[in-house]
Amino acid sequence: MDGTEIITFLSNNIESMASAVGPVAGALFTAIFLRHNTKTDEFEKIKAGKFKEAADDLLASGKMTYTEYYKANNFLTIAKKADHYYKEHPRAGEKITYDFDWFVRFFEAAGSVSDDTMQNLWAKILAGEIAQPSTFSLKTIDVMRNLSKRDAELFIKVCSHSFISSATNYFLPNEKEFLETVGIQYTDIMKLSELGLMFNDGIISLNISISNEPCILINNHSLIMLISSVSGNSEKASIGQYPFTEVGKELSTMISESASDEDFLKYGQLLSRNKSHKISVHKVIKWNGDLVEYNETNLIPQEVPVTE
Repeated sequence: MDGTEIITFLSNNIESMASAVGPVAGALFTAIFLRHNTKTDEFEKIKAGKFKEAADDLLASGKMTYTEYYKANNFLTIAKKADHYYKEHPRAGEKITYDFDWFVRFFEAAGSVSDDTMQNLWAKILAGEIAQPSTFSLKTIDVMRNLSKRDAELFIKVCSHSFISSATNYFLPNEKEFLETVGIQYTDIMKLSELGLMFNDGIISLNISISNEPCILINNHSLIMLISSVSGNSEKASIGQYPFTEVGKELSTMISESASDEDFLKYGQLLSRNKSHKISVHKVIKWNGDLVEYNETNLIPQEVPVTE
């Protein structure tokens, strides 16, 4: 059996870990350490979900080195965490075909990670990929494997001060006053650019066509920002941004962090200084896909100082 066939077999026979994480973990153990041998005592323990016992047996029998044992135990810790995250957002009931090579690459990269914070990030990637294949690219795995804990903490910090302009676009505002207020320096942006998570080009803008009818500019899930033209004519509006790369976007959705309501209002006030646009911020009542119900009250104070 190949890797995907082993996952299917274990999905129908594994005796514990009711989610899809168990069969994937078992298939990796079987393919990597048992060399597809499904007629061993170790495989019976894998079928029973006793992965740690199987690893202990493989080490004792010489089928697994101490280095492999270390990686296997790190992976099992990550898989257990992934099972928790997966149960929060399980896949739909339809049959899914997995790319087994992706999971092998994941095992090789994540197996060397013992830090709890980093394991949590890897676990979210594993859970997300199992729930929806192709959510995370192989490039994302390669970038993650080169992230230190400090790098990850910096990226989480930047995500926590970033905004959403569409389902696929997360960005950090290129607004000096805002960045100074939240404690993000250009050297931080440069670092994340070097890691392949952000673009540090200071001339990139978010461009949008506006008219006298308000349209959504950005959101942070709980608040939305509307923009319209003061003149009433159709025109272009643009705001400076440091956008995330494709890998950065994938990881930002996993982190699920975006700007706080306080940051959101602060940024809205800064944008309101441009008197050629009308900016307003509103509390979200309910999202329905891309459509949103919101409270009509503008949360931005009406007296905003004008920049000379």
